[in-house]
Amino acid sequence: MSMQDLMSDFVARINNAVLAKKNTVHVLKNKVVTESCKKLTTLGYFESFEEDGYDLIVTLKPGKISSITRKSKPGQRVYIKHDEMPKIHGGIGYNIISTSQGVLSHVEAKKLNTGGELLFQIY
Repeated sequence: MSMQDLMSDFVARINNAVLAKKNTVHVLKNKVVTESCKKLTTLGYFESFEEDGYDLIVTLKPGKISSITRKSKPGQRVYIKHDEMPKIHGGIGYNIISTSQGVLSHVEAKKLNTGGELLFQIY
């Protein structure tokens, strides 16, 4: 079976691990998922992650993630400009955006005046 949308699978696995109160989760890896893990580690949502063949083993910070929601999907891509970033629950969270300069949070994208595909929201 081939997996078409690894980003949706990544979001679903993280959500399931948060709901089940697990500290580690295995996710399938590709370039965008790996870059998203790097960004979420620097933002403080993940403690660490490591590569294991075709997987990434992600260690979550307990109690840090309330929800993660996929926004752009293969059937309906969502693109946003740097000045049209959606709000997230009173400013407590991040939009993660795939731009020409890599995977960025909405704060970094505003500073660089760049937009892109809204991958997911996390808070």
